[in-house]
Amino acid sequence: MQSVKVVIVGGGAAGLGAAKTFGLDVDYLLVEAQNYLGGRIRTVDVAPNVAVDLGAQFIHGKVNNIVYDVCQNLNCIMPVSEETANDTLVLTSNQTVIDSNLFDKATVVWQAILEEAAAFFEKKTRTSHHSLSDYLVEHFKKRLSIALGYSDDIIDAFIDYFNQIELIDNGCSSLSDLSLADYGSFEYLDGDYAYEFQNGGYRSFIAYMKSFLPDEKRVRLNSEVVRVKYLQDSHRLQVDIRDLNHSSENEITTILCDHVIWTSSLGYLKENFSSIFATEKELLEQKRQAVENLGFDTVNKVVLVYEKSFWPEDVKEMILLHTQKSLPIPLSESLNDLTDIRTIVEAIHRYDVLPSTDTPVLICWFGGPAAVLIENFSNEIIGQICHEVLCYFLNISSKSNLPINIVKSGWHTNRFVRGSYSYYSTKSTKKDGELLSTPYAPDGIPRIQFAGEATHEKFYSTVHGALESGIRESTKLLSVIKK
Repeated sequence: MQSVKVVIVGGGAAGLGAAKTFGLDVDYLLVEAQNYLGGRIRTVDVAPNVAVDLGAQFIHGKVNNIVYDVCQNLNCIMPVSEETANDTLVLTSNQTVIDSNLFDKATVVWQAILEEAAAFFEKKTRTSHHSLSDYLVEHFKKRLSIALGYSDDIIDAFIDYFNQIELIDNGCSSLSDLSLADYGSFEYLDGDYAYEFQNGGYRSFIAYMKSFLPDEKRVRLNSEVVRVKYLQDSHRLQVDIRDLNHSSENEITTILCDHVIWTSSLGYLKENFSSIFATEKELLEQKRQAVENLGFDTVNKVVLVYEKSFWPEDVKEMILLHTQKSLPIPLSESLNDLTDIRTIVEAIHRYDVLPSTDTPVLICWFGGPAAVLIENFSNEIIGQICHEVLCYFLNISSKSNLPINIVKSGWHTNRFVRGSYSYYSTKSTKKDGELLSTPYAPDGIPRIQFAGEATHEKFYSTVHGALESGIRESTKLLSVIKK
């Protein structure tokens, strides 16, 4: 039976951060259920010399951001370009173009509302069951109408757009699920909100983190931890691992260790927490409510690769305002009868032009219920929907300039992830976040520690939050081991 000092469960940013911190000083084994390292960082090639991140895509903030510092040294961050009036193309379902200055005015109102909502975290004047949606319904439309002075169809379309964007930013299924009391608990770092990568995306960062793994023997891929049991007599942990390279579910191997650092997604914990730690009653009681209460839903994206662009030159993003909700957008007959087609179409609000390549690539974002629904359809069908919707808004034929490749993410279907990133829900409080990151110490010594973006107090939902959490727990453990 194999024996190591530490088992790190999960090979995403948190797990790799823990491994890097241990270096050569600690005998550890990193166990990853998937066939690659990176977790929710997943970079794929969509065309010759064109890579796209299907998961994490941006670096959020610059100052005191460990991920930014690493990537700056790797020279893989795109220079920040000056914004121009041509960057954003705002289209309506009336097939008209709206002045981007109007969009900018609406954005100013939206950001002011969000800042006010975030202030409740410091004031503690709202109870946890109030949602961000409650606040928006109360204030946003009135303020937006005064600022813009437009008809209700335009105002409502702007509200719908910003709601969709907020679903994606927070990874929640509904803004009614997003806690108003803890909305301001997330800390924005100074610098740009979203730094873009050069071609290759997060691939250079993952390669850098992997370079600190001493050898292949320290990593076991395609291996799912199915049970962790504390052995009271020996003060050790029994870790049962299913080898996913074998078809038999009974192919279980056991490793003994002194400590476990658990870094899986909160989504995976929600489904498997009670079975993995079934023997640890105290641990289950300690964390079950936190695991259940904290939010974790899905964001997905559809990548459309074209031979040539058909949108205006210099445009970096195309915003879709659904100004005629009562009139369905006309699609090909083969699409009209699809289940949930209207929910999917109405969720399409934004196409980003991938800036890191001259190959025309669009990224269409999905949040809320539609993010899960698109996983039920093939790449080709979802790609066709995204293509036809954009062509309709641009008032051009969808029969020409068809995409030459379509790729979509599927984070909800992925049973080792079950979503995208965490948020504070109306069921949760900051106490739940603290409990999630609290180590399990049945003999007074931390035996099972928890890392991952969901365990970070201020930077949940981000790569830098995940990386910091892995470093945090491994640093704590080093101080215990060295005693």
